[in-house]
Amino acid sequence: MTDLKVPKSLLGSIRGFAALTALLLVMAACGDAESDTTEAAAPATTAAPATTAAPATTEAPTATAAPATTAAPTTEAPTTTAAPTTTEAPTTTTAPTTLTVTDGSGREITLDSPAERILCVQDNCTDLTSDLGIVPVAMHRGDGWGSFAAYYGEGAAAIPVLGDRMSVEEVAQYEPDLIIGRVGEEEVRDALEIVAPVYLVDIGGVDALVDGWDDVGFLTGREAEAAEAIARFSSNVQTLTSSLPAGAVETRVAVGFGDTNWMIWDSSSFCRFLHSEGAGTCVFPEQDVSEWGSPDSEFSWEFVLEVDPEVWVMITWPGSARKDTVTAEVWLQTTAHREGRVCEEDSAGSFGHGLLMLQWAYQCYLNAGWPDLYDHPGDLSVWLPAGSAG
Repeated sequence: MTDLKVPKSLLGSIRGFAALTALLLVMAACGDAESDTTEAAAPATTAAPATTAAPATTEAPTATAAPATTAAPTTEAPTTTAAPTTTEAPTTTTAPTTLTVTDGSGREITLDSPAERILCVQDNCTDLTSDLGIVPVAMHRGDGWGSFAAYYGEGAAAIPVLGDRMSVEEVAQYEPDLIIGRVGEEEVRDALEIVAPVYLVDIGGVDALVDGWDDVGFLTGREAEAAEAIARFSSNVQTLTSSLPAGAVETRVAVGFGDTNWMIWDSSSFCRFLHSEGAGTCVFPEQDVSEWGSPDSEFSWEFVLEVDPEVWVMITWPGSARKDTVTAEVWLQTTAHREGRVCEEDSAGSFGHGLLMLQWAYQCYLNAGWPDLYDHPGDLSVWLPAGSAG
């Protein structure tokens, strides 16, 4: 083999070159490793990349999946705002149009809608219906107590009249929505309620009557008319009472009716009403309570003479006794007869079965007792709402 001689200077260059090459190779290898680590954990080696690696933190947007929360709106908020389903509350509130009241007998009455066809099974009902501007589909009696022409004028002739012995079938043919009677007629109610709800008015005093007017106004959709009727009653009574003379409450009053003799009653609210207004005091003998719940039976003329009524209120109807047909001597001796202080009232008003009757009877009584202060005996049409009669 040929022995190759390499000059020292060249040898040094070669060695330097080799060392340089080796260094470059090492550096290259390091460079590759570094790029691998910078890719994997650049933040760890160089702090600067870590801060520049803010992208990783700016990836908070990704973490802040704000879109996910902004998706919350879509997150069925609409579905919950499908409150339209709950907003149908209006429909539920208006849908139940049921009308419920408790009548004078304590019985609850419920109607699905305001009653339009009212049927009267007592005279107090006609008083009430006319006061509220209602024409009943049929009424109790037509030519007896209550003189319906006074309430409805010529129009009374067009209102069918129930027979004295009315039957369920007779009532049913008028297809009433509501039947009105009075407390004390619970048996009638029990028989008729298979036809329609039956409201019984309590006639036991002004407050009870006012409750009846309010309730029937509500059941027939005539609350305003009922309120007006009650206000009219209060105003009329107040006007009449304001002119009473001092001591009027001490006036002895007899309330009676009869064909050939007298009965003096306390079974109505009229006597209590007179006393509460300071207009007079009804006279009654001591006696047991009658089957009607209060003293109301026939009395002897001796009793009449003993109490000597100063004002008579005569409840009359066609064919009954009137002041000019009573011939009993005792009657002629009473102060009421001698002084002409007699009220003949033809509408059964002194029973106090209705607010109109009560006003009429009060006016009639006051005119009999103090004709110089009350110049007319009263005309029922005076108390009616405009246009009700005639």
